[in-house]
Amino acid sequence: MPIVSFKELLSNDWKRLPELVASGSNGRANVVVCTDLDQVSKENIRRQLKTVKKKFWLTGVLGTNRVIPCSSFMGLSASALLDRSNTVKPPFEAIWDKDFLGCRVRGPLFSTACVE
Repeated sequence: MPIVSFKELLSNDWKRLPELVASGSNGRANVVVCTDLDQVSKENIRRQLKTVKKKFWLTGVLGTNRVIPCSSFMGLSASALLDRSNTVKPPFEAIWDKDFLGCRVRGPLFSTACVE
């Protein structure tokens, strides 16, 4: 499974990856993982997903559902939140900011009453 960083899309190096994968596996990749999602603005995400899709699948793939965006930053944050909230969980509204793509938690985690 090819992995491409959103930060690297401006360089040309990653554009060789589809052919390398195709020659090594005798076919195109089924899926591509794009890392560093927290580095992409909300306005540019669709354009960047389409860029990756067009490079890996020249034709035949309609949407960008084969490109999986992810962020190690969000994964580490989720893991830290899980560890810190082992016994009780804060109310969802206290930690979620839907307008921020990076999905960072807001405010002190345990300053409000927690619900299980």
